[in-house]
This record gives sequence, C-alpha cells and structure tokens, in this order.
Amino acid sequence: MLETSAISDERVALIGLESAGKTTLFSRMSMNKSGDETNVKGSSYSIRINRLDHMLIVDTPGIRMSEKDSNEIALKEIRQSDKIILVARGTHFQDEIKALLPLIKVTNKPFIVVVTYADKMRENDKQQLKELLLKEKLPLFLLDTRLLREDQRKLLMEFVTSQKVWTEKQLNHLAELKLANVEPRQLLFDRPLTGPMLSICTLISMFLFPVWIAYQLSSVLQPLFDQYLLSEVLKLFENSPALIQTIMIGDYGLLTLGIYSFIWAFPVVFLMGVSTAIADETGIKDRIIDSLAPITRRIGIDSHDLVPVLSGFGCNVVAVYQSRNCSACTRKQCVSMISFGSACSYQIGATLSIFNSAHSTWMFFPYILTLTFAGIIHKRIWFHNKAFDTGSRPIPRRTFLQKPTWLGTFFRLKNDVKQFSLQAMPIFIFICFVASFLQTFHVIQVFSIIFHPLLALLQLPAEAASGLAFSMIRKDGILLFNQGQGDFLSQLSCSQLFLLVFLSSTLTACLVTMMTIAKEFGLKNAIQFIYRQVITSVCFAMCFLLVFKLFE
Repeated sequence: MLETSAISDERVALIGLESAGKTTLFSRMSMNKSGDETNVKGSSYSIRINRLDHMLIVDTPGIRMSEKDSNEIALKEIRQSDKIILVARGTHFQDEIKALLPLIKVTNKPFIVVVTYADKMRENDKQQLKELLLKEKLPLFLLDTRLLREDQRKLLMEFVTSQKVWTEKQLNHLAELKLANVEPRQLLFDRPLTGPMLSICTLISMFLFPVWIAYQLSSVLQPLFDQYLLSEVLKLFENSPALIQTIMIGDYGLLTLGIYSFIWAFPVVFLMGVSTAIADETGIKDRIIDSLAPITRRIGIDSHDLVPVLSGFGCNVVAVYQSRNCSACTRKQCVSMISFGSACSYQIGATLSIFNSAHSTWMFFPYILTLTFAGIIHKRIWFHNKAFDTGSRPIPRRTFLQKPTWLGTFFRLKNDVKQFSLQAMPIFIFICFVASFLQTFHVIQVFSIIFHPLLALLQLPAEAASGLAFSMIRKDGILLFNQGQGDFLSQLSCSQLFLLVFLSSTLTACLVTMMTIAKEFGLKNAIQFIYRQVITSVCFAMCFLLVFKLFE
C-alpha cells in the first residue's frame, strides 16, 4: 500500500554489510518512525520502508558476503531504487567499500557514502578522510549515527536529493582510500572458556530478570484490579441479560479474562522488549552470539540462527521472518526450534498467570528449561541428517560495545509495544468473545469431544479441552484455564498442571505462526512442521507422565 500510493516519491535504499549501522541510520533519518515492513517479491527477505520528505527510505537486510541471497536482494533493491546510501564502518572502511562498490558499479546509480562509527576511528584517519572530502568533493558523510543531529540529518537528505552519478575519477579516489582497521577490544566474551559461560549467564539474565520483575508487578496489579475494579464491574452487569453477562464478565469475559491477559502479558512484553533492545543497542547481543557459535553449531544451528531463536521469546512470527537471514541449510531447523521451544512474550505472561493462579509459580523456570531442551531434541530428531556447512560461514565481525541511547532503545522497543497493542490484544479479545458465545450456546463441549482421547491418554480432565484448543489459535489462549477465577486449576495436581501447560505450549505453534510458516515454506512444509511437532509434543508428555508416576 505504501509503495503504491507513493509511486512518484524517490526511492532511497540503505545498503551495507551486517552490523554497519544501517538500521540506526534508518531510524534517525526517519525521525525514529518504525516504518512498514514488506516482503521482497521473489525472495524470502523483507525490507522496512518509511516515507519522509517526498522520499521512500528503504532499510535493506545486512549483506553477508558468503550468502548469495543477501547479495541478490541488495542488487535487486539497488536496481529499483533511484538513489543509494552506502553505509560502511569507518573502523573497517577499506574492506567494506571494496565489498560494496561492485554492487553499485553494475547499476550506475547516484549514491552517497555514510561512514559510521566515526567516534571509534583514529584521529589521523578522520583527518585524512576530511581532507580528501574537501579536496575531491566526494559525497561522503562521517557520522556517529547514534547521535545524528537535526542539522546533519537535513544536510544528509539534501545531498541525497541532489546527488548525481559518480565520475570515474571520484570512484577511483574512493576505492584507493586507505584507512587503518580498528578492532574492538577483546573482552571475557571473546575468550574460549569464560566466553560461553559468561554469555549463557548473560543470556539467562536478559530474560530471567524482566520476567521476574514483570511477575512481581503483575502480582501487585491483579489483587488491586480484583479489589477496586472487578467488584465494581460485576455490579454494573449484575442486572444485564445473561448473554451480555457471559460476554463481559463470564468465565471468558472481555472484562475479566481479557484484563487478566493485559495484566500478565503486557509487563512481560514491555520489560523483555527493553532488555533485548538494550542488548542490541549496546552490542552485547552480537558478542553473545559470536561466543556461543561453537555450542550452537553442535545442535545444528550457527550463531546467526541464534538471533531469531532468541527473538522468538518476544514474538514467534517476527522470529520466523528473521530466520530469512539464516543459512539455507539450517533455516528449517531454526524455525522448528522457534515453533517448539521459544516461548513468546504472550505465552510467558499467560503461563505466569496460570502458575500464579494455581499457587505453583516455582514451576515456571523448570517449564522454560524443559521447553528449551525439548526444542533442541525435537530439532535433532527430525533434522539430524541435514548437512551443516561449517566452512561456508563468515568469520564473526566483532562489534563494539557502546552505551545505549534513549532513541535507539525506544526505536527497537516501539515495535514490540505496537505489535502487542494492535495485534495481540485485539486477537485475544476476539478469542474471549468467541469463547463466550461458544459457552453460551454449549458449542464449547465439542472441543471436549475432539481432544478427549488425548486428554484421557495423559490422564488430564476433559474440561481442559477448551484451553488446549484455543492455545492452538493463540498461545495466551491458555489463560482460558483460569476459567471460574481459578476453580479449575485448583483441582489439578502439580504433575497434571505441568503436563497441561507443556502440552498446550508445544502441541502446535499458534495459528498466526502456522500461517506464517505456510507463507514462508509452503502449505506442504507447514503441514510437515505441524504433524512433527504434534508427535514430539505427545511423546514428551507421555514420557513426563511415566516419570511422574514413578515418583508418586
């Protein structure tokens, strides 16, 4: 829609290698607008677009020189764009320009060069670059993109608008420009023994602390809601027709179960978003990924695949899209781990709510560990014969550690909050609405019939069928187990509660994730993903049941 309505606008593409600072520049040029994400025709990649000052600013995927697809998508975007902004790190200027220039030369398009990480460059190199700019009048900008001022942004936009095709002399000067490489300082993350241990501890902290804080916050908010708001809401509808009461304040009511969803899910979404945004903004996430590369390769994924797996703890759909940057031979493995073992923010919030209502909060951490290890085993079972070409991956480009900026953190966080507010909550409210109607007209008993054999096999009550069914639509659909304000959960033993939550989490991915997988891999592959996950989930649940029986 954006591209169609703005067909007369100039299209400006940001092209650069991974970790060059393109996304930061995109956010600053777009005045911190998140932009619209769209798929690239004929490719599994996606790009982000913002309209600004009669321009379409396009943030393209970072180029990975060992990946043919990333080069092709860059060339495709260069061909259809009117102007190009090459983004290269000043700390590795010569290497990156040498890699980028061949992509530009074949199209003969106007372009400017933005040299990032200016604050990390050596003073004599910056002086050499400035002298060349004045002497040869090259359209180069030496910037610290994280601290881009408004006057710099406007000047940059003016240069983009007026830029002409480079002359051969200018291209030669650019290619011959030699600046010394500046490597980031080695830290404990980079050491072979302490690095992985520190990375794992940091990774756990990135997710454990936000979840713990969110739990404490929700634990305070829920009693306040029950005491001061819910009681008053119940009074408002006590004389309403039965159907209205069911829809608004029933077991699946919009103002009862719907509010519980917000109270328990939003703090997790927000705080985990802050945590991952800071890790990304500071460069810690990249250091962790590089440090854990030897371990991740042993389970069949590489360091780049770890990014979408971690993103799955925020949103599985976003993680599936991010898996486009995985190696072609490991992408399906990566998505299988996301679908099975990456508990999204809404699932985490809902699970915390369930365990809290059942007075079994201690189960949460074993539950997350079980999901992770079961996801790894699931991938090994179904993809153990898949080749993993360890020789085709590039040497990790170690990133600089930097202080986070408010703008950068806010830009990364805003998408999570926007997605929760405009996508997650409306869908869950719709689920509450549908569940209320099904309950009113006794249709919900159908779900008990469909899932009764499986629940009977695992010695779980048939009343769990509705929550199990709705967990296949949305993972926070397990909040339906809170029916009767916790009466159902109080009837379950600890082993039954754990089995039920695990089964609801892993039986299938949520409907939106399944649809995304079908879109990315085709319907046949999506069905394959689903039945494999169902088999693994049921087998694990049966194994857990046998173990629980042994210790009873």
